[in-house]
Amino acid sequence: MSGGEASLPLAFRLARRELRGGLSGFRVFIACLALGVAAIAGVGSVSTALTRGLAEGGQDILGGDVALRLIHREATQEEFSYIADGHDVTVSAEMRAMARAAEEEEGRGQGQTLVELKAVDDAYPLYGAMELVPDMPLADALAVRDGRPGVVVEPNLLSRLGVEV
Repeated sequence: MSGGEASLPLAFRLARRELRGGLSGFRVFIACLALGVAAIAGVGSVSTALTRGLAEGGQDILGGDVALRLIHREATQEEFSYIADGHDVTVSAEMRAMARAAEEEEGRGQGQTLVELKAVDDAYPLYGAMELVPDMPLADALAVRDGRPGVVVEPNLLSRLGVEV
């Protein structure tokens, strides 16, 4: 008799003894098993949904087909020519900064806040369109007026700082 044949009757005997002791422990085991299966199924579903969402909406998220980033320097003319060869390209620069109202008046704004600045070229965005309030083309919003370049600002920032554009 091999070890596998002898262990099967032993397993049944142990299981029968556990069941004689009551089903309360068995219910806990079944609950844990069900919870584990549900967790694994949930992770699989979320993973599938994220993968599908990125595949379908990746262009919306990136604003194009591919996003390339350089940190602390601009692309050289040779690098830019290689990237732009036969493709539509837009260039932008981003940085974080502190913003505050030039003059703090009592009851206006909350001092200062961290902001993210983004400078874009005329081709921005390559995919989709900017939706501004009031409704206007991005080029009009960023046009130079009275010697100052235009700006697009999140409304919450304006109210937080107590300023107007």
